[in-house]
Amino acid sequence: MAIKKYHAFNRMALKTQTPVWAKNMFRITFILTSAMAFFVAGTNLFSESVKYESVLVLKTLDAVIYGLSKMFGVEIREE
Repeated sequence: MAIKKYHAFNRMALKTQTPVWAKNMFRITFILTSAMAFFVAGTNLFSESVKYESVLVLKTLDAVIYGLSKMFGVEIREE
């Protein structure tokens, strides 16, 4: 019988393979935030300061989601 060990939010999670669902979560978020950032940067609906802050927030969200995808849901099976 295999014993399951879950490594989340620690150094062991960084050394193991990222699960497929976490990779997909990051990819979907990256595509959506990049599209929103592109729209915000190219529109004249907002002032330059609002554009700057909005793009920074969207790209910060990318970094957070990427970190979460690397640090969550990693399963290591030991037999």
